[in-house]
Amino acid sequence: MWVVYPPGFDKAKKYPVYLLLHGGPHNGIQDSFTFRWNAQVFSGWGYVTAWHNFHGSSGFGQAFADAITNDWATKPYEDTNRGCLVAGGATLADKERMAAGGGSYGGYLATLLLGRPHPFKTLIAHAAVYDLYTQYASDTGAERRRFGEFWDPKQDALYRTMSPHFGAANFTTPTLVIHGANDYRVPDNHGIELFNALQNRGVRSRLIHYPNENHWVLKPQNSLYWYQSSREWLREFIGPGVVPPPADAGRCSSRPR
Repeated sequence: MWVVYPPGFDKAKKYPVYLLLHGGPHNGIQDSFTFRWNAQVFSGWGYVTAWHNFHGSSGFGQAFADAITNDWATKPYEDTNRGCLVAGGATLADKERMAAGGGSYGGYLATLLLGRPHPFKTLIAHAAVYDLYTQYASDTGAERRRFGEFWDPKQDALYRTMSPHFGAANFTTPTLVIHGANDYRVPDNHGIELFNALQNRGVRSRLIHYPNENHWVLKPQNSLYWYQSSREWLREFIGPGVVPPPADAGRCSSRPR
């Protein structure tokens, strides 16, 4: 798990934690830079930003990647709860102010958390798979499933443990839902279904729907709005973060320059 500390990090202070959930799921978080889900940006808001490589992540051997084969829920969910315990258990973290968010498979994992026990005050679900059955409408829907179709009794029983929509009766966590209308990998009905379920459950929620974005948010102004909306949502539920004053704070001068 990577941990990115806020600027001016002070070991004597408690920081809210934002745990990022990566996509894929066969992907790996490395010591690298990205414009989307930029951990440095989130830490710049005053949060300790953690990013864990749960079971299924690449870079840790084939057995580790295959550990979630035909069960995308159990081990990543357990790893996420362990990851937040590690982050929340540190002396620098405020375990009462933790959030989690992710996109694509990370959005799926965020939505899975919604229906299961977890310690997060709020969640952000971007391009999330909400219903494994309606995922048949995706750009990969016509492909034959490796382990059988959902109408096969054995596979259907597994879907009922993995599809987040079956946990809707337990939804209580405030959630920011984000989706693009041109998303063919995870069609936008997933975001709309998730948002409507949250609304009907009476759970504090918001839907941001981009009419001109696909599976990602690629247009600069849309990206700025995405970050600003995420920041406002996190601030409401886990606080504004701990940000040091500017280097020249306390200095003032009326002299013209």
